[in-house]
Amino acid sequence: MNDSKACCPCPETLAMASVPTQEWCEPYDLETALKEGTIFPCLNLEFYCAEDIPVSLKCGSALEKSSERECMMNEINTISFALNDLTLYLDTHPNYQKGLTLFKELLQRRLDLLAEYAEKYYPLTQISMITGNPETNEYGWGEGPAPWEGGLI
Repeated sequence: MNDSKACCPCPETLAMASVPTQEWCEPYDLETALKEGTIFPCLNLEFYCAEDIPVSLKCGSALEKSSERECMMNEINTISFALNDLTLYLDTHPNYQKGLTLFKELLQRRLDLLAEYAEKYYPLTQISMITGNPETNEYGWGEGPAPWEGGLI
């Protein structure tokens, strides 16, 4: 009789992972965070050392020729990235006050930018349809260009 357990005295568990709990570390500034792929320097572990290409995403620098609309969109995307990364931290550390304070600040900044963007150009989210134009009497999702028409620039 061929019993596969007879040749392997180990239990059926193949591996056990040990993942340390992430500790808070002062976050990167938002531009660096977007470039590095995380807001937390303590999670930015070198995997592959590539040539460092200086890139600035701030308006008035590498984006000098960009329109105000593109600059606002870039700022919304940068803050949204930081909020997503911070959300992952707060999922496991819901009572950490520094993280919660930063989350509230960034969330308010994002909501303000979305409302300003909707007022100047067109709504990017369902919420910004109302916050960008509170007097509206119609559903304005169709305003602005579609993504294939440059709507996400």
